[in-house]
Amino acid sequence: MRWQVSLPRPALGSGSLSPLAVGAVAVFAQGGVVSSGVVLYGLRLADGHRLWSRAFSEGIAGMWRWQNLVVVLTGSSGQQRQSVLAGLDASTGRARWTLRVGGFVPHDGFSPTADGGLAISVDGDGVVELEVADLSSGRVRWTRPVGSDPVPPVAVGHGAVLFAGGADGDANSSLTSYDDRTGRIRWTEALKPWIDPQPPLQESAGLVYLQAEVLNSASGSFTSVLLGVSAADGRVKWRYSPREGLDLDAPGLISVGTSLASLGTSLDELDPATGRVRWHVAPPNQAIATGAGIIVIAASPASSPAAHTDQISVLDTLTGQTRWTAELNEPLAADSGQISPVLPVFLAGPLLVVPAASPEGSEMLGAFRMSDGQRAWQLVTPGLVEAPPSAAPGGMLVYAVG
Repeated sequence: MRWQVSLPRPALGSGSLSPLAVGAVAVFAQGGVVSSGVVLYGLRLADGHRLWSRAFSEGIAGMWRWQNLVVVLTGSSGQQRQSVLAGLDASTGRARWTLRVGGFVPHDGFSPTADGGLAISVDGDGVVELEVADLSSGRVRWTRPVGSDPVPPVAVGHGAVLFAGGADGDANSSLTSYDDRTGRIRWTEALKPWIDPQPPLQESAGLVYLQAEVLNSASGSFTSVLLGVSAADGRVKWRYSPREGLDLDAPGLISVGTSLASLGTSLDELDPATGRVRWHVAPPNQAIATGAGIIVIAASPASSPAAHTDQISVLDTLTGQTRWTAELNEPLAADSGQISPVLPVFLAGPLLVVPAASPEGSEMLGAFRMSDGQRAWQLVTPGLVEAPPSAAPGGMLVYAVG
């Protein structure tokens, strides 16, 4: 550990934000999406020296890095209908610009674009508008009315922003692609008889993955489906109907929830070109899909802490075969009262970092090489890491604990 700094305000577990590394500064948010009285701290990456702090009366819904700015979206806690976007100088914490958004921005109702824009879904008393703000200047590039359902937009490659929705209960919902610079409509794909698109959208290699509900005209019931839509022209290339409830973990990988008693999942890997299942696997516990592999935790029963033998495995995304399995010397860290451990694991370059708890009760971080599962390092932390750390220049990992 290079340095450790105590911050005056405790980090809140619900909605905690990951820190940002902006140039030579690490920015931490003490508080979160649903809390009030959030404080941002700018710390010098070299030694942890505090450079500045800035208080906000409302919760922070999102925080992004753009050039030498830290851009924050506040006022989305539901207690007020006015959200504010602000660009702060990462070195001083001073506001370079502020933008009052004309309405309420729902949780996850935003998506950054590759060219320094931020697409926002704004609910202005039942009338939803999609707008794109420039993160360099705080100016609004364009605004368009999109209906009455404030679903999150998604920015995809080639300068496009996608929005799926329509009026509440409208069977004529659609998926529309907008130019992120001008707001010009590139294409629109009607989703009828597919209604009620389920955000968020995901995009990979020119294919948009859209969850939706299909109306069965004979029975009047709805079935969950996944649509593979071309980002270039909006054409629906395929549709996939899961065996059970649908939960999209990552583009191309489908996690289908099983019964609550089993506390497990089943995973179907889809061919992006056809939507057909390439392989299926049923891990014993929860799993996370990443581009580097599928991460699975096999946990021993919570009723037998003395015989705790948690294991972590990485499966190959192309075949579903296990690449490696490593036994954890300590049980996976989990909040008290949880039936089963969640997966607070995260990728840091070539390493997989896993929060754990020692038998003495102290919190720990352990890192494994993604290539072969060998343990790279292990350290004791002063508390539970509640939000994914961020990689910083010089091979550093910055994180906050509660």
